Amino acid sequence: MARKQKRRWRSRGDEGHALRMAIGDLARAAAEPGWSRLVVRRAQVGTYAVTTVSRDGHVISAEGMDEPFQRLRELSYRTDVGTWFTCELAFSAGTRGYTGRVDSTSRPFEHVPALAALAELATLPRAEPPAWLLDALPTAAPIGLPTTYGDRYDRWRDGDQPPPPPITGEVTYLPATTMTVRAFDKEQKHDQQYIYLGGQRDHPEAEFLMIQRYLQAHGLVRHGPRGGVGGVRSITLDGMVLRLELTPKAADLLETETTFEVHLDLPPETISELCVTLAAMLKSVAEPPELIGF
Repeated sequence: MARKQKRRWRSRGDEGHALRMAIGDLARAAAEPGWSRLVVRRAQVGTYAVTTVSRDGHVISAEGMDEPFQRLRELSYRTDVGTWFTCELAFSAGTRGYTGRVDSTSRPFEHVPALAALAELATLPRAEPPAWLLDALPTAAPIGLPTTYGDRYDRWRDGDQPPPPPITGEVTYLPATTMTVRAFDKEQKHDQQYIYLGGQRDHPEAEFLMIQRYLQAHGLVRHGPRGGVGGVRSITLDGMVLRLELTPKAADLLETETTFEVHLDLPPETISELCVTLAAMLKSVAEPPELIGF
Protein backbone atom coordinates (compact mmCIF):
# COMPACT_ATOMS: atom_id res chain seq x y z
CA MET A 1 0.00 0.00 0.00
CA ALA A 2 1.32 3.43 -0.92
CA ARG A 3 2.36 5.56 2.01
CA LYS A 4 0.21 8.66 2.50
CA GLN A 5 2.17 11.89 2.07
CA LYS A 6 1.79 14.52 4.75
CA ARG A 7 1.06 18.02 3.51
CA ARG A 8 3.78 20.59 4.07
CA TRP A 9 2.03 23.54 5.74
CA ARG A 10 3.28 27.12 5.46
CA SER A 11 2.68 27.98 9.11
CA ARG A 12 1.26 26.70 12.38
CA GLY A 13 -1.78 28.90 11.76
CA ASP A 14 -2.49 27.25 8.41
CA GLU A 15 -2.19 23.75 9.85
CA GLY A 16 -4.33 24.72 12.84
CA HIS A 17 -7.07 26.00 10.53
CA ALA A 18 -6.95 22.76 8.54
CA LEU A 19 -7.32 20.76 11.77
CA ARG A 20 -10.42 22.75 12.76
CA MET A 21 -11.87 22.09 9.30
CA ALA A 22 -11.12 18.37 9.69
CA ILE A 23 -12.88 18.35 13.08
CA GLY A 24 -15.92 19.93 11.41
CA ASP A 25 -15.95 17.23 8.74
CA LEU A 26 -15.81 14.51 11.42
CA ALA A 27 -18.77 16.12 13.21
CA ARG A 28 -20.75 16.36 9.96
CA ALA A 29 -20.05 12.69 9.20
CA ALA A 30 -21.35 11.68 12.64
CA ALA A 31 -24.56 13.73 12.50
CA GLU A 32 -27.82 12.55 10.98
CA PRO A 33 -29.01 14.64 8.00
CA GLY A 34 -31.18 17.68 8.64
CA TRP A 35 -29.08 19.33 11.35
CA SER A 36 -28.83 23.09 11.72
CA ARG A 37 -25.91 23.49 14.12
CA LEU A 38 -23.12 21.26 15.40
CA VAL A 39 -21.05 22.17 18.45
CA VAL A 40 -17.84 20.35 19.34
CA ARG A 41 -16.27 20.97 22.76
CA ARG A 42 -12.88 19.60 23.74
CA ALA A 43 -11.59 19.82 27.31
CA GLN A 44 -8.08 18.51 27.95
CA VAL A 45 -5.34 18.48 30.56
CA GLY A 46 -2.28 16.36 29.79
CA THR A 47 -3.55 13.19 28.14
CA TYR A 48 -6.93 13.28 29.88
CA ALA A 49 -9.60 14.66 27.56
CA VAL A 50 -13.37 14.87 27.20
CA THR A 51 -14.94 15.58 23.81
CA THR A 52 -18.63 16.41 23.46
CA VAL A 53 -20.43 16.76 20.12
CA SER A 54 -23.95 18.24 20.07
CA ARG A 55 -26.38 18.18 17.17
CA ASP A 56 -28.94 20.98 17.63
CA GLY A 57 -28.51 20.74 21.39
CA HIS A 58 -28.51 16.92 21.65
CA VAL A 59 -25.28 15.02 22.36
CA ILE A 60 -24.24 12.53 19.67
CA SER A 61 -21.35 10.09 19.27
CA ALA A 62 -18.42 10.96 17.03
CA GLU A 63 -15.06 9.33 16.46
CA GLY A 64 -11.60 10.29 15.24
CA MET A 65 -11.24 13.64 17.02
CA ASP A 66 -8.50 12.78 19.52
CA GLU A 67 -5.64 13.09 17.06
CA PRO A 68 -6.60 16.44 15.46
CA PHE A 69 -7.36 18.04 18.83
CA GLN A 70 -4.09 16.78 20.33
CA ARG A 71 -2.15 18.18 17.37
CA LEU A 72 -4.04 21.48 17.61
CA ARG A 73 -3.04 21.83 21.28
CA GLU A 74 0.60 21.19 20.38
CA LEU A 75 0.54 23.69 17.50
CA SER A 76 -1.04 26.32 19.75
CA TYR A 77 1.62 25.97 22.47
CA ARG A 78 3.57 29.11 23.34
CA THR A 79 6.81 28.94 25.28
CA ASP A 80 6.28 29.64 29.00
CA VAL A 81 2.63 30.51 28.31
CA GLY A 82 1.11 27.10 27.57
CA THR A 83 -1.80 26.11 25.39
CA TRP A 84 -5.58 25.99 25.63
CA PHE A 85 -7.51 23.74 28.01
CA THR A 86 -10.88 24.07 26.26
CA CYS A 87 -11.73 24.54 22.59
CA GLU A 88 -15.31 24.92 21.39
CA LEU A 89 -16.15 25.02 17.69
CA ALA A 90 -19.58 25.60 16.13
CA PHE A 91 -20.52 24.62 12.57
CA SER A 92 -23.72 25.74 10.83
CA ALA A 93 -25.50 24.00 7.97
CA GLY A 94 -24.89 25.43 4.50
CA THR A 95 -21.42 26.82 5.15
CA ARG A 96 -17.85 25.59 5.48
CA GLY A 97 -17.16 28.29 8.06
CA TYR A 98 -16.98 28.00 11.82
CA THR A 99 -17.03 30.08 14.98
CA GLY A 100 -15.66 29.18 18.37
CA ARG A 101 -13.60 30.01 21.39
CA VAL A 102 -10.49 28.73 23.18
CA ASP A 103 -9.53 29.20 26.82
CA SER A 104 -6.08 28.73 28.37
CA THR A 105 -6.84 29.58 32.02
CA SER A 106 -10.23 28.28 33.21
CA ARG A 107 -10.70 24.82 34.75
CA PRO A 108 -11.88 22.58 31.87
CA PHE A 109 -13.73 20.06 34.05
CA GLU A 110 -14.57 19.65 37.73
CA HIS A 111 -12.06 16.93 38.59
CA VAL A 112 -8.54 17.12 37.13
CA PRO A 113 -6.61 13.83 37.56
CA ALA A 114 -3.27 14.28 39.32
CA LEU A 115 -1.31 12.43 36.64
CA ALA A 116 -2.96 14.55 33.92
CA ALA A 117 -1.87 17.75 35.66
CA LEU A 118 1.65 16.37 36.01
CA ALA A 119 1.78 15.40 32.33
CA GLU A 120 0.48 18.83 31.30
CA LEU A 121 3.24 20.75 33.05
CA ALA A 122 5.92 18.26 32.05
CA THR A 123 5.16 18.31 28.32
CA LEU A 124 3.59 21.78 27.87
CA PRO A 125 5.24 23.83 30.64
CA ARG A 126 4.08 27.33 31.54
CA ALA A 127 5.71 29.92 33.76
CA GLU A 128 2.53 30.77 35.68
CA PRO A 129 0.20 27.74 35.91
CA PRO A 130 -3.35 28.50 37.14
CA ALA A 131 -4.02 27.68 40.79
CA TRP A 132 -6.43 24.85 40.00
CA LEU A 133 -3.72 23.08 37.95
CA LEU A 134 -1.15 23.37 40.74
CA ASP A 135 -3.71 22.14 43.27
CA ALA A 136 -4.26 19.01 41.18
CA LEU A 137 -0.58 18.02 41.17
CA PRO A 138 0.44 15.00 43.21
CA THR A 139 3.70 16.78 44.16
CA ALA A 140 5.40 20.09 43.45
CA ALA A 141 5.33 21.42 39.91
CA PRO A 142 7.76 19.43 37.72
CA ILE A 143 10.74 20.82 35.87
CA GLY A 144 9.67 21.48 32.30
CA LEU A 145 10.92 19.26 29.50
CA PRO A 146 12.17 20.70 26.20
CA THR A 147 9.39 21.30 23.68
CA THR A 148 9.66 21.71 19.92
CA TYR A 149 6.02 22.15 18.91
CA GLY A 150 5.96 24.29 15.77
CA ASP A 151 9.77 24.33 15.64
CA ARG A 152 9.91 23.35 11.97
CA TYR A 153 7.86 26.41 11.03
CA ASP A 154 10.19 28.71 12.95
CA ARG A 155 13.20 27.16 11.18
CA TRP A 156 11.75 27.67 7.71
CA ARG A 157 11.19 31.43 7.93
CA ASP A 158 13.19 34.54 8.71
CA GLY A 159 11.76 37.79 9.95
CA ASP A 160 8.17 38.14 11.11
CA GLN A 161 6.40 34.84 11.83
CA PRO A 162 2.69 34.22 11.23
CA PRO A 163 0.99 33.86 14.61
CA PRO A 164 0.28 30.37 15.96
CA PRO A 165 -3.31 29.24 16.59
CA PRO A 166 -4.87 31.20 19.48
CA ILE A 167 -5.04 29.82 23.01
CA THR A 168 -7.50 32.37 24.41
CA GLY A 169 -10.40 34.21 22.79
CA GLU A 170 -12.51 33.86 19.67
CA VAL A 171 -11.75 31.77 16.60
CA THR A 172 -13.71 32.49 13.43
CA TYR A 173 -13.50 31.44 9.80
CA LEU A 174 -15.82 33.00 7.20
CA PRO A 175 -15.28 31.51 3.73
CA ALA A 176 -15.63 33.84 0.77
CA THR A 177 -18.83 33.52 -1.27
CA THR A 178 -18.35 36.05 -4.08
CA MET A 179 -15.86 38.26 -5.87
CA THR A 180 -16.25 40.96 -8.52
CA VAL A 181 -14.05 40.83 -11.62
CA ARG A 182 -13.00 43.97 -13.46
CA ALA A 183 -9.94 42.63 -15.28
CA PHE A 184 -9.52 39.67 -17.63
CA ASP A 185 -6.34 38.27 -19.13
CA LYS A 186 -5.18 35.00 -20.66
CA GLU A 187 -1.89 33.35 -21.51
CA GLN A 188 -0.67 30.11 -23.02
CA LYS A 189 2.85 28.69 -22.87
CA HIS A 190 3.48 25.25 -24.30
CA ASP A 191 1.46 22.82 -22.14
CA GLN A 192 0.26 25.51 -19.72
CA GLN A 193 -2.69 27.84 -20.07
CA TYR A 194 -4.03 30.49 -17.70
CA ILE A 195 -7.14 32.61 -17.38
CA TYR A 196 -6.75 35.53 -14.97
CA LEU A 197 -9.76 37.24 -13.40
CA GLY A 198 -8.81 40.24 -11.29
CA GLY A 199 -10.72 42.47 -8.94
CA GLN A 200 -8.84 45.50 -10.20
CA ARG A 201 -6.51 45.88 -13.16
CA ASP A 202 -2.83 46.55 -12.48
CA HIS A 203 -3.28 46.45 -8.70
CA PRO A 204 -0.95 43.89 -7.03
CA GLU A 205 -3.01 43.68 -3.83
CA ALA A 206 -6.37 43.21 -5.55
CA GLU A 207 -8.23 39.91 -5.22
CA PHE A 208 -7.88 37.56 -8.16
CA LEU A 209 -8.91 34.12 -9.37
CA MET A 210 -6.75 32.17 -11.79
CA ILE A 211 -8.07 29.17 -13.70
CA GLN A 212 -5.20 27.13 -15.04
CA ARG A 213 -4.45 24.04 -17.10
CA TYR A 214 -1.25 22.04 -17.18
CA LEU A 215 -1.26 19.12 -19.59
CA GLN A 216 -4.56 17.36 -18.75
CA ALA A 217 -4.97 18.74 -15.23
CA HIS A 218 -6.88 21.84 -14.24
CA GLY A 219 -6.93 23.85 -11.05
CA LEU A 220 -7.74 27.15 -9.37
CA VAL A 221 -5.63 29.69 -7.51
CA ARG A 222 -7.22 32.49 -5.51
CA HIS A 223 -5.50 35.62 -4.19
CA GLY A 224 -2.03 34.24 -3.57
CA PRO A 225 -0.84 30.67 -2.99
CA ARG A 226 -4.31 29.35 -2.07
CA GLY A 227 -5.52 26.69 -4.46
CA GLY A 228 -4.89 23.25 -5.86
CA VAL A 229 -5.47 20.81 -8.68
CA GLY A 230 -9.00 19.83 -9.71
CA GLY A 231 -12.02 20.01 -7.45
CA VAL A 232 -14.27 22.01 -9.80
CA ARG A 233 -17.52 20.11 -10.30
CA SER A 234 -19.26 22.59 -12.59
CA ILE A 235 -19.12 26.15 -13.91
CA THR A 236 -22.39 27.89 -14.77
CA LEU A 237 -22.71 31.09 -16.78
CA ASP A 238 -25.77 32.93 -15.48
CA GLY A 239 -25.95 36.31 -17.20
CA MET A 240 -22.95 38.22 -15.85
CA VAL A 241 -22.15 35.67 -13.13
CA LEU A 242 -19.87 32.61 -13.23
CA ARG A 243 -21.03 30.17 -10.57
CA LEU A 244 -18.43 27.59 -9.53
CA GLU A 245 -19.47 24.42 -7.71
CA LEU A 246 -16.46 23.02 -5.83
CA THR A 247 -15.65 19.95 -3.81
CA PRO A 248 -15.26 20.61 -0.06
CA LYS A 249 -11.50 20.02 -0.34
CA ALA A 250 -11.11 22.53 -3.17
CA ALA A 251 -13.28 25.08 -1.37
CA ASP A 252 -11.20 24.77 1.80
CA LEU A 253 -7.96 25.25 -0.13
CA LEU A 254 -9.40 28.38 -1.79
CA GLU A 255 -10.99 29.53 1.50
CA THR A 256 -14.43 29.78 -0.15
CA GLU A 257 -17.80 28.11 0.17
CA THR A 258 -18.49 25.15 -2.13
CA THR A 259 -20.60 27.52 -4.24
CA PHE A 260 -18.54 30.55 -5.27
CA GLU A 261 -19.91 33.29 -7.51
CA VAL A 262 -17.74 35.43 -9.78
CA HIS A 263 -19.56 38.63 -10.77
CA LEU A 264 -18.30 39.84 -14.15
CA ASP A 265 -18.05 43.62 -14.31
CA LEU A 266 -16.70 43.39 -17.85
CA PRO A 267 -17.80 44.53 -21.32
CA PRO A 268 -20.04 42.00 -23.14
CA GLU A 269 -17.37 41.30 -25.74
CA THR A 270 -14.84 40.53 -23.00
CA ILE A 271 -17.28 38.14 -21.31
CA SER A 272 -17.78 36.37 -24.64
CA GLU A 273 -14.01 36.04 -25.09
CA LEU A 274 -13.67 34.70 -21.55
CA CYS A 275 -16.34 32.06 -22.10
CA VAL A 276 -14.90 30.89 -25.43
CA THR A 277 -11.41 30.67 -23.95
CA LEU A 278 -12.60 28.86 -20.82
CA ALA A 279 -14.65 26.29 -22.73
CA ALA A 280 -11.79 25.55 -25.13
CA MET A 281 -9.27 25.22 -22.30
CA LEU A 282 -11.34 22.84 -20.18
CA LYS A 283 -12.26 20.56 -23.07
CA SER A 284 -8.69 19.30 -23.17
CA VAL A 285 -8.43 18.29 -19.49
CA ALA A 286 -9.14 14.93 -17.92
CA GLU A 287 -12.45 14.81 -16.02
CA PRO A 288 -13.43 18.37 -16.97
CA PRO A 289 -16.02 20.27 -14.91
CA GLU A 290 -19.52 20.45 -16.36
CA LEU A 291 -20.09 23.69 -18.26
CA ILE A 292 -23.64 25.04 -18.03
CA GLY A 293 -25.01 27.98 -19.98
CA PHE A 294 -22.03 28.32 -22.30
